Amino acid sequence: MLGAVVAALAITAPQAAAQKAQASGVKCPSSFRVLHNDRIGPAVLPAGQYTITTQRPGLACATASSLFTRFLVDYDGRLPDGWVVIAQGQGRAKFTQNGQAGFTVARTGGGQHKPNTYGSVCPGSFQVLHNDTIGPLSFPRGSYRIVIPRGSIILCGPAFKLFKQFLNYPDGVLPKNWRLKPSVALFFKPANAQRKKFRVDPAT
Repeated sequence: MLGAVVAALAITAPQAAAQKAQASGVKCPSSFRVLHNDRIGPAVLPAGQYTITTQRPGLACATASSLFTRFLVDYDGRLPDGWVVIAQGQGRAKFTQNGQAGFTVARTGGGQHKPNTYGSVCPGSFQVLHNDTIGPLSFPRGSYRIVIPRGSIILCGPAFKLFKQFLNYPDGVLPKNWRLKPSVALFFKPANAQRKKFRVDPAT
């Protein structure tokens, strides 16, 4: 009888360990570098090193890394193939697919990011005091930088004031014919889109 109990324990222990590992996920051995202060919808992802943890059996680290690279292009958070991003604090996010576990990312270290090649970064930062939205784009509470794209004649001071004003329009219908391009968080005037535009990026 004692031998049967010991045998049962020997079988159960590995199963319990496997279930625990599956619940906590498998941490990928290589780190992932986010080169610029970025975001995926509500998830704010400052530049730096990230650890990717897979939470679905059969989801390889290489696949999760490839998906994360692809999702960083989806600034508005509208991901393909049933994937959804869940913000878990600055530098942390969870990705699920059709309600099933996928993988998580967590910032583990900083580091200098490459200069913003999109335009000039305004000095100082803008503090969003609450979790806000402007149309389909989320702006979680935190620090943001204003970027003036190349060719734009908008000055930093007016851009700060405009962004502050736009936060009062959660439906995304902006005053004075301003428009929002959610995929890159770009505010612009359609009549002169090349000359009157600015962008809002997460700050570290």
